Amino acid sequence: MRKRKAFYLFEPMTEFSNLLQSYYSASKGKKDRLAVLDFQSQLEENIFQIQEELLNETYQFGPYRSFYVTEPKRRLIESACFKDRVVHHAMFNCLEPLFDAQFYEYSFACRTGRGTHAAMLTLHQWINRSKLSTFLKCDIRKYFTSVDREKLLLIIDKSIGDKKMMRLLERLILSAPRTGIPIGNLTSQLFANIYLNELDQFIKRKLRIKYYIRYMDDFIILLESPEIARSLKNTIKSFVEDELHLELSPEKVRIGHINEGVPFVGYCQRPNEIRVRGAALRRMRKKVRKAFRRTFGRDYEMPENFWKLKKTKQTHFYGSWSSYIGQTKYARNSSYLQKKMVEELEILPP
Repeated sequence: MRKRKAFYLFEPMTEFSNLLQSYYSASKGKKDRLAVLDFQSQLEENIFQIQEELLNETYQFGPYRSFYVTEPKRRLIESACFKDRVVHHAMFNCLEPLFDAQFYEYSFACRTGRGTHAAMLTLHQWINRSKLSTFLKCDIRKYFTSVDREKLLLIIDKSIGDKKMMRLLERLILSAPRTGIPIGNLTSQLFANIYLNELDQFIKRKLRIKYYIRYMDDFIILLESPEIARSLKNTIKSFVEDELHLELSPEKVRIGHINEGVPFVGYCQRPNEIRVRGAALRRMRKKVRKAFRRTFGRDYEMPENFWKLKKTKQTHFYGSWSSYIGQTKYARNSSYLQKKMVEELEILPP
């Protein structure tokens, strides 16, 4: 059945109330930064200026600031200026409900009410319920930088009939300095899901695979046998290359028995067992140690019940600590992992 296009998007996106809310969303947690303070000093005038430029279709996206992050792996981040980020949020507010309603039910990345824990628990239910023996794990090679921009615009155009919104989307997508879509934009998360929704629908509707789950460019399929998995891998590989102009990461494609453990979103799962993967656990522990030193200093004395503390203070440390608790609480040895973390904090070198 042919999808109906959305025609009334641009005007609601440019409304003052939406732009103002987008400013608050873009500045959340960043209100002490110079660019945010400058924008805030003439907030109403800046919002009106953005609104006028958008309505006149003269808005131009500015240059990006490039830098590298090393966790969990080395990646190039392209950071837009604050004014552009306000516009990104305004666009996202109008586009996200439209596309999220079209997304595959078991796609979990960058979607409201979902995330890694929901993905992990869904897969665990499938492993226990399906009684299947084999898993196929795939990953898209250098996904964000490999997205075909022209193909992305064609996919988006199938859902949007608002020409002004499409022209703005084209300017945004083509404004990035390198290939693909920039890691760092809020809109890039949405575009990434829009692009791979083509793969989701192919696997679910055309191939009629029942147990398929995806978290951004990483996906798992549960199957009856290794032979079926190998055949399916080749079919998916052809679709990814021919239709989406992407590649699977050869070193990350894996076919295995479920009893060996299914690696997904930082966990390794077997029937009736969940473990935090070693690499994910090491990253979280490093983050907690760093946040502890930054927040409390090196000479802080630990209270006896420290490992039971909840996020009662809005500090960098309690956010990291709560994330660690959340990451480990589903694991079979969660109490041990939490107490071990406290022991490490107690003996941090001065």
